[in-house]
Amino acid sequence: MNSTAKKRLAWIGAALLLALHLDFWRERSTDLLFDWLPTELAYRIGWMLLAFGYLSWFCSAIWQEDE
Repeated sequence: MNSTAKKRLAWIGAALLLALHLDFWRERSTDLLFDWLPTELAYRIGWMLLAFGYLSWFCSAIWQEDE
């Protein structure tokens, strides 16, 4: 993958993470997953794992030091 494609993918990933973080379209619920985990907390944990994966990729693929 060339540098331009990586930069575009980085911008799309950042915009996607921002949209998922704002999540204005989701309805709030008080349901529990596995009878103990609130759905809102599960969504936030999933978002943090996605953000961690994105930042790991970003730091290794985009933000490289010049040799």
